[in-house]
Amino acid sequence: MSAIGGLRGVLEAASALRAAGRRFALALVTDTEGSTYRKAGALAVVAEDGARTGTISGGCLEPALVMLCQQVIADGRPGHTVFDTRGDDDLLFGSGSGCRGRMRVLAWPLPGPGEGLLDALLAADAEGRALALVVSYEGGMPAWRLVDREEGTGGRPGLEDPGRDAGKLLVTAPAGGILLRIAPVPKVRLLGAGPEAAPLLALGHTLGWHLRIADHREGLLADARIPADVPRQVQRPAAALADAARPDDAVLVMTHLASADLEALRALAPLPVPYVGLLGPPGRRDELLARLTDAERAALQPRLRAPVGLFLGGEGPEAIALAIAADLQRHFHAKP
Repeated sequence: MSAIGGLRGVLEAASALRAAGRRFALALVTDTEGSTYRKAGALAVVAEDGARTGTISGGCLEPALVMLCQQVIADGRPGHTVFDTRGDDDLLFGSGSGCRGRMRVLAWPLPGPGEGLLDALLAADAEGRALALVVSYEGGMPAWRLVDREEGTGGRPGLEDPGRDAGKLLVTAPAGGILLRIAPVPKVRLLGAGPEAAPLLALGHTLGWHLRIADHREGLLADARIPADVPRQVQRPAAALADAARPDDAVLVMTHLASADLEALRALAPLPVPYVGLLGPPGRRDELLARLTDAERAALQPRLRAPVGLFLGGEGPEAIALAIAADLQRHFHAKP
């Protein structure tokens, strides 16, 4: 499995398999009942040889998932199955998971019928938007289609401002289908490569976030503990923020320099970044905010987390990184 977790790990594995010309299947959890490890919208990729990226359970259902995917690859057409662990018999003769839940999984082979779904997932993630789609079983054959905003919302605000509750089941769609929303991978930018940066980037890498780090002190960016695939910008905060291709979902201000942090806060005030984290104690926060204009403070305060991170106890860069990552995870998956 990929060292990169989450949806990003699945999409990157699928892209790599496609680029290599290998056969694989894309699996999607469409609906669940009761207690299940993953919920509707969870994705996994299984190669023809059984190599898997992504999970649908704590491990008990993965062998059956691999079998399903290898079957659809061999058949060249979509397939689906239902895992039901609600009965007592499952504890003795089934998966033995004890989860007491029911889960339906669809799988599409690639090359073949799954191409369009993978393209739609990649495009939505590249644009930083949620993907809304209807999945159904037309004539016993799994099918999917995209949903536009007007059709999907039905007067509800969920798709207009989809949030990041990945795979949240919205409503029952027409014709017995199921309307799903799959959130994009969070995009997180660090401004400052101090001692907390490397462990925080490692956590974000494992969770599958899109990461970027900037610091005008080139030597700090040479830290070998920073994951190799994280883009590094030798820039001051304002310059780094100016080149964003799409708005970040979170920006962490952690330069350990008052002048650079102040520059970052001023640059962030007019930007549509929903989560702005500031490292440092309350007194330092108050001093920085006092140097902003009234308009800048008003623009920042509803989305400013300062001091950033959950209070988990402990000290040192690793504990601080964990506290920040935990708060970001909570923010990305908060209920709309």
